[in-house]
Amino acid sequence: MFAILGEVEFDLITYFDGLETRFGAEYAEHALITRKPRLQFVGDKLDEVKIDLVFHASYCDPEAELVRLRNALASHDALSLVLGNGDYKGRFVITGLTGTARHTDTAGTLLAVEASVDLREFTGDPAQPLAPAVRPAGSTPQVPAKGSLVTALPVDVPATPSSALADAVTAAKGALSTASNVLSAVATLRSLASGDLLGAAARLPGLTRSLGVALPSLGVAAEQMEDFKSLASVATDASRVAQGVTRVRYEVSSIAGNLSTATPSDLLFRLTAAEGAVSRANAEMQQTTLPLARLTAQAVTRTV
Repeated sequence: MFAILGEVEFDLITYFDGLETRFGAEYAEHALITRKPRLQFVGDKLDEVKIDLVFHASYCDPEAELVRLRNALASHDALSLVLGNGDYKGRFVITGLTGTARHTDTAGTLLAVEASVDLREFTGDPAQPLAPAVRPAGSTPQVPAKGSLVTALPVDVPATPSSALADAVTAAKGALSTASNVLSAVATLRSLASGDLLGAAARLPGLTRSLGVALPSLGVAAEQMEDFKSLASVATDASRVAQGVTRVRYEVSSIAGNLSTATPSDLLFRLTAAEGAVSRANAEMQQTTLPLARLTAQAVTRTV
């Protein structure tokens, strides 16, 4: 489950525990002689949202994501909150941010971070209302205000590009996630082989099958993303993601080919040789994180 806050993408810990929304109403209290006070409704309170989120090095740079949230807090901009299912929650300002490191490497680099973001509804100046962040189809396009995500879907323009982009983004994320798991398995088998070569050899067939399964999905994801390289609004990000997925596929393919003919006697050597490919593939996946986040935002807010 993901959501978009402005241009920041994150995974919710769970939907019900990870997203807390508070609503309220304001009442004035009027004192009465010899009687209990009388309440008078004066208006609704601003909605408040608390989001528990988790950043992990397997799909993003946790420290960079925290920096992006801190920058969003410091900018004081109203940001659109859109859930991964397209549910638009409104505009909010960040009023609080806490981060807790859960896992670091030996050098102190953050690998897993849990964070909590406090949001408060932003209604703006009634005299100068902002354009809606998500407009229904057929509405008249307006100039977007600062901090808004505006969708223009004229009645004569079908919404299929957004749907197709959402499918392409989903395919890319799924393929890269599968590849990440397989590459982790390669690294794990390399560690095992250094101490238990026969045990590693017993696991090799399963790993080679997993590598073979990952390749088709990477190929399909790259092809789907290639279709958007001619669409001006997303061309740069789509091109970068397609390129990254293709390079990851190449590295996974090279590892699969190298291990397909491995024997117990040369398995450790081949797994050691695969470390470079694993490192390059992980670097490519890291480089696709931000463009994928932007493409996700455009897909769920229908800005293509």
